[in-house]
Amino acid sequence: MNIVDAFWEKRNLGVDVTEIQCELTDRKEDLKKALSVIKTPYSVCKIPGGAVELLLCAQEQGYQVIEMSIGLEGKVKELALPTIYKRFASEISIRDAEQDQIEKVLREIESGDIFSTDRIALDPQFGKRTAGKRYANWTRDLLQQGARLCIGYYKDNPVAFGVNKDKERGVSDAVLGGALASGAGVGLGFLSIYANLVSGIQHGNTKMKTHVSSNNPPIIHLHRQFGFHISEMQYVLVKHQ
Repeated sequence: MNIVDAFWEKRNLGVDVTEIQCELTDRKEDLKKALSVIKTPYSVCKIPGGAVELLLCAQEQGYQVIEMSIGLEGKVKELALPTIYKRFASEISIRDAEQDQIEKVLREIESGDIFSTDRIALDPQFGKRTAGKRYANWTRDLLQQGARLCIGYYKDNPVAFGVNKDKERGVSDAVLGGALASGAGVGLGFLSIYANLVSGIQHGNTKMKTHVSSNNPPIIHLHRQFGFHISEMQYVLVKHQ
């Protein structure tokens, strides 16, 4: 079990935050003791899928399940644009964003109109605007740490973006992705996944990983269409004091 002061979240959420990451080997008694002394206004407890004793223990301490975080991965040679979207292929291009494009995407993210299914956006005490601010700050941090923001174009019109970073050798972590306002509602959301895939390949990676929320079944289905398989699942519980 790892308990940390998530100090970086205060600028995003406006309150002190504690995060608890549980392991399958943790004991129920130890988790109960750890949770009982947490006094921060907001805390997040992450429990591996299948660890039902720990899940029930956290719920007994007043924590509520808000989502499951689903890990997906695949070797790039096994990932491909789904057949249903190949009719767009000749007019699709993927390029790393220039600085002015990065700033424009960050503004769209910060507006709160892109991410609406994660635990922050769906929490009545936070909402979509807070989620947008959090994702924009997170993206800025990632870019400073060497991540890439790539743009998916259709007929030279930017319609989607992806953010990915290199992890261990040959592995690309597709951290974020979404449709831009210019591409919303036109059936091109798949380009956010494809942009990260192409970008990862262009930078020499042979495997891709990502995480998605159980609150967004369409994106889970879309990743499965690309060939990703589920590698892990964990319960995410929250508590407001």
